[in-house]
Amino acid sequence: MTIDLEHNSNADIVRIFFIRHGQTDHNVKKIIQGHHDIDINDNGVQQAKTLGKFIEKVKFDKMFSSDLVRCVNTSKEILEFQDCDFVTSQNWRERCMGKSEGLHIQDAIAKYGEDFRNLGEKHHELVGRLVEAFDLVVAESIEKGYTNVAICSHGGSITAFFDYLYTHGFKLNGLTKSDLRVPFNTSVSVVDVAKYTKLGTIQMFGNTRHLGADYRVQDQRLR
Repeated sequence: MTIDLEHNSNADIVRIFFIRHGQTDHNVKKIIQGHHDIDINDNGVQQAKTLGKFIEKVKFDKMFSSDLVRCVNTSKEILEFQDCDFVTSQNWRERCMGKSEGLHIQDAIAKYGEDFRNLGEKHHELVGRLVEAFDLVVAESIEKGYTNVAICSHGGSITAFFDYLYTHGFKLNGLTKSDLRVPFNTSVSVVDVAKYTKLGTIQMFGNTRHLGADYRVQDQRLR
């Protein structure tokens, strides 16, 4: 984490702020969510409000989001402090985990083994749709001159996608590969993409400064 949550004024770069949704009751109870449409709880609403106020100095040109309600309602709280267009897409959803969704993590492992995530969407399918969505965001940013955009997505999706970026040439600025772990609710991760080369730098991952401390997800198996 080497930069603050700052507005980007360089027209040759689009700064993309990835935000994980606020806390849900399923997060607290360690229940696998995947595509299950679970809303944020009262704490999740407060997390999102706090982030919205904290990050209002960054003026988003547009905000993108998963269409699942936990991301939509997190985005709505943040957008109270912004003046930009908002659009949702299924491509920013969490990984579909089939029959393991709705089960406690221990029950899923007991019933299906450590491979429980593969009961629905395969890892390459998840990454494929995330890359497609990201490429569209970058292309639109180039076409319309965006310099700062936000994407509200999910812990597993953000982690898988940042791992993809790292293994496909994006540089880490003050971070190591081990930092790219499932991020905390409403944490912020930042990527700068050069518009003319499409090369990028991961500037920040899992920032929770708005919550008053450096929070980490302890059980990395949860999504």
